[in-house]
Amino acid sequence: MDRIPDNIPGQLHKKNSRKHRLKQKDLVMRIFFMFEEEYEKRDVESICDIKIPIEDIKNYLKDTCDVNYRSSLWVYTQLRRYEEDLGVRLFSRDRKGAGSFYLSIYDRMLKFYQKQHLYVSKKIKVANAVYDKIKNDLQAGRKSSIKILLGAGSTIYHLANIIAEKSWHDPFRYSIYTHNLGSLKRLLEPAVNYNTIEVFTPSGKVDPVTYTIIGDPDFLCNAGVFDYIAMGTSYIFEGRLYVESGEETRIKEAILKQAQGTKLLILTKHEFTDRQPDNHEAYGSLSDYNYVIVPRISTSDGIKKKYDVIFEEYKEIFEPEIIHWNYSILKVLNSGNLL
Repeated sequence: MDRIPDNIPGQLHKKNSRKHRLKQKDLVMRIFFMFEEEYEKRDVESICDIKIPIEDIKNYLKDTCDVNYRSSLWVYTQLRRYEEDLGVRLFSRDRKGAGSFYLSIYDRMLKFYQKQHLYVSKKIKVANAVYDKIKNDLQAGRKSSIKILLGAGSTIYHLANIIAEKSWHDPFRYSIYTHNLGSLKRLLEPAVNYNTIEVFTPSGKVDPVTYTIIGDPDFLCNAGVFDYIAMGTSYIFEGRLYVESGEETRIKEAILKQAQGTKLLILTKHEFTDRQPDNHEAYGSLSDYNYVIVPRISTSDGIKKKYDVIFEEYKEIFEPEIIHWNYSILKVLNSGNLL
């Protein structure tokens, strides 16, 4: 089993999980972890292809969290209540037999609050990678402040979450520019230390699906030089980058081509595909970034995922800078023949 990323809530660690029940949010997160672990072990194309008996889920929770759930229906009820509070669907249930059922991940995840949970352990790993790089670079340069542009997407949200959690402990001051409404909301919560974080955002309409502020990208592109520009993407095909929304495509292209600063592409690796996305235009390429950051996954079953095979096709344009047990930070070499 992979090492649990550093900033998972303490009650999810077995040594700290003496409570009789997990909070709904932690229960959901732990079950998504289980699906990720099963996905890495099974020869399936999509994580949504996996169906897990509720009995196996309860045993997993007992082994990893030291929490014993006797009622299968009670577990499912907690998941449904969490979905209702969030306003989106995360799981599907199929009957297995009398009093039993299979659980699977809902296969049509389009909204921000759905994608935020998908591949969550990998997203936390790469978010920690960016945070570690920021901290190390600040310490090496003896700087006390940093200016960052946080792009759209749920992976970037997890980076904002880490910065928010560390705001009372870090000796650094952050100036953060973002059109990511999830990140903006997290960074403005009352528990965040406003003395160390200031946030700037453009005006525009809110896309309720991507949870992005859609407006004139000039506010972000003309804000001066950033220390880092952190972005994610939905698909990578033949070195080109794609997202589902045409409006977001326009903004991402402007940021990538016009904003000044070290550009970080933060991935889970599932973005790599061998099929060109339908009806989408590319907004840039891998070679437009300075660094690509991906999670490291270890499995003992010898199953190689399609995204890993495709990712390895790009190894000639990457130069490892930091190889951690949880992530890899890869420098993108200037490659004129990438596309």
